[in-house]
Amino acid sequence: MIKSKILIVDDNDDVRILIKKTLSDKYIIEEAASSEEAMTKAFEFDPELIILDIMLPDTSGYEICSQLKSKEEFKNTPIIFLSVKAGSNSRITGYKLGAIQYLEKPFEPEELREVIASILKNVSLVDTNEVQNFEDIVLNIPSQEVTVIGEKIHFTSSEFKIIHLLLKNSNRVLSREKILNHIAPGNFSANDRMIDTYISALRRKIRNSHFVIKSVYGEGYKIIAA
Repeated sequence: MIKSKILIVDDNDDVRILIKKTLSDKYIIEEAASSEEAMTKAFEFDPELIILDIMLPDTSGYEICSQLKSKEEFKNTPIIFLSVKAGSNSRITGYKLGAIQYLEKPFEPEELREVIASILKNVSLVDTNEVQNFEDIVLNIPSQEVTVIGEKIHFTSSEFKIIHLLLKNSNRVLSREKILNHIAPGNFSANDRMIDTYISALRRKIRNSHFVIKSVYGEGYKIIAA
């Protein structure tokens, strides 16, 4: 069985040692302690998943995440933020930048293992039909590119997953819980506010299409053809 490759980016030696000890039996591990090293190792190592600390000595993990997600090579690479920074604002910032999960330090090693296993399983099950047409919205699955009435619109990784889920289930109400589990499986700290933020962004980005995302009170959201 081929092992997935995971890049750990953290300036704390003890944290990197703990993560490596936790994961090295199932995964191939590479480490970086700074933003410069992280970018270099990312391109050299080509990981299937990145664990990224927010508080680094030379720049923030947010900046590294933004840089990585702007590169075609890492647009679809799952990123887990690991940080002592607590609170929904920190998590929401991470998700907006394209991270798939956010764990607060100190973390439980077994939780990290389960989260990674779930994320990588989800990645392997992603629909591989390259281009999916939903009338005036076109999704390119491998590149996560979205075209709305012929115009290419930038979507974060999580936004792409949500619009894909909604379009595949057109006219069906999807609960916030279902949407949360789709973009961040096993993330029990995520909340409704995060989903509402994503939906607001999606509404702006597809406003020129004939699709509308409707709120269903007490239930969730559905997308319909207006």
